[in-house]
Amino acid sequence: MASAFSTLSDSGRPHEARSVADNLCIYPPPVNHRGRAWRVLSVVLGLFLLVTAGLKIHGLYTDPYSQESILLTPRLLVAVIEIEIVLGLWLLSGLAPRAAWLAALVFFALGAAANLYLALEGQRSCGCFGRVEVSPWLSLTLDVASVAALQILWPVRGEQRHAAPWLQGLLRTGGGAVVFLVLIGGALLLTSDDPQRALAQLRGEPLTVEPPVTKAGEGSIGERRTFTVRLHNQTDHAIRVVGGTTTCACVATDDLPLSLPPGESRTIEVRFKFAGGAGRFQHRFILYFTEDDETQRKVVARFTGRVTALASP
Repeated sequence: MASAFSTLSDSGRPHEARSVADNLCIYPPPVNHRGRAWRVLSVVLGLFLLVTAGLKIHGLYTDPYSQESILLTPRLLVAVIEIEIVLGLWLLSGLAPRAAWLAALVFFALGAAANLYLALEGQRSCGCFGRVEVSPWLSLTLDVASVAALQILWPVRGEQRHAAPWLQGLLRTGGGAVVFLVLIGGALLLTSDDPQRALAQLRGEPLTVEPPVTKAGEGSIGERRTFTVRLHNQTDHAIRVVGGTTTCACVATDDLPLSLPPGESRTIEVRFKFAGGAGRFQHRFILYFTEDDETQRKVVARFTGRVTALASP
């Protein structure tokens, strides 16, 4: 009987069985380094998209053409902002990681193609960061780096990352509210017959210039041309346009001063000269106006074109 009990532990379990059971708990599960790396990348890209969307919203509210981009009209700008916010929150949430990875890959690849076009056209700023001027070449580098990182790091098939309960609640509440507001506001602007006028009313602008960006075509260095814009009074009181840009490259005061009755519009001519280096350009001109309180304000419009390398014969 003694020999029989010698093989038992104090708990009544054989030593051999206990050793096997203990060994099963010695080794921790393998660390999924690829999954962790993807999670870090998704957070970085998600925050980056939310920051760029915030800068675009600021530029859209203050001046929809401040980004000086020949690609981003106000309508397209609203759509890009919506995509960046939704995709950024998606990447931060960790939900459906493989679908989020694919969506991010497509988005940054399209961004790289757009920035390459702007860079080759000689555009000074890509317009990706609102009123902050960033070279298309630098933005292209960021997009290519993002695409390369997404090609190297991707979520493991079948892996689902679950956030902490408090973070899930925060993302569901805050993210859902943001997405709802962005989609509703964006839909109103996208479906508007005149998004520029809708933005002007949203910002409370009394005077608008139509078109806000005039296409001037191509011309050789030193060539002079004129174009016409329409000034529209968005208020219920008279506005007096008293002055504007007067430089050797642009004159917007030939038809000034003029008065605009409430809700009416007038046309003026703007003279300009093709200047600078060869390539695509977009320049601004300013018009100054006063209202009933005699406070002088300004409205900004732009014209775009291309300077040819050789002078016309």
